[in-house]
Amino acid sequence: MARAPAHAATGSDSWLARGENRITIEIVARPGASPRGIVRIDPRGLIIALNSAPEKGKANDELIEYLARELKVARSAIAIVRGETSRRKTVRIEPCDAAAIAARLEALVRTAS
Repeated sequence: MARAPAHAATGSDSWLARGENRITIEIVARPGASPRGIVRIDPRGLIIALNSAPEKGKANDELIEYLARELKVARSAIAIVRGETSRRKTVRIEPCDAAAIAARLEALVRTAS
């Protein structure tokens, strides 16, 4: 029987869902921004500033590279599953140690605040 995803303990926001071996993140991308990194959480998701322009997939590539580096996972483990041409995206990281990735994400959010 499949287990329902548990949400991160960051208030009532549901930007992060955990499965047994995957994480799903709701992200709002801010392309063409400086500096790059997590800005904050809002009701739409985790806001991440990116340096690249939103053209020809450059911002998506930068988002994947940023997440892979910060979360210490392979780029191939990260996929944009919804919103590839939108600023609002759903990103899945799989396979992964969901608890470890969630802890890293929450630490990154705390340092951005």
